[in-house]
Amino acid sequence: MTSAASLSTDHPQDRRRLRILRRAGDAIRPAGPRPQRRDCQGQLLAALEAMAGPGTSVEQATMRPWCSATFLGAQHRLTLRINGPDAVNQASALANGLGEAEFSLRGHIVADVAVDEMRADGENSAILSLAVLTIEDW
Repeated sequence: MTSAASLSTDHPQDRRRLRILRRAGDAIRPAGPRPQRRDCQGQLLAALEAMAGPGTSVEQATMRPWCSATFLGAQHRLTLRINGPDAVNQASALANGLGEAEFSLRGHIVADVAVDEMRADGENSAILSLAVLTIEDW
């Protein structure tokens, strides 16, 4: 039976050495970097402007990276200004149609769209604030 004192002594002959053996021709190569994906904000803005119709302009657009355990993507915050004599109705039609809208974004999917705010801004203008979640489509 061994005592605790004999286990705690550290003798050089008791140490085991770990050696990694490699064949001469095998080099350690790092994995290649993940291919860069183009961001889709420009495509998203063009699609929204086309859906909204004439007189639509982007007031503000921000994007930040987003990821979950299984997806990579981006969160977009957008403010659109719609000008014209029927701007409020045009903004309402866009806000109501976004739930079923199909977006064609190269390499990305629109996972969620939410209307944060919709308001009239003067007699012939409306402001529409959106939050959009896009994910990369592999």
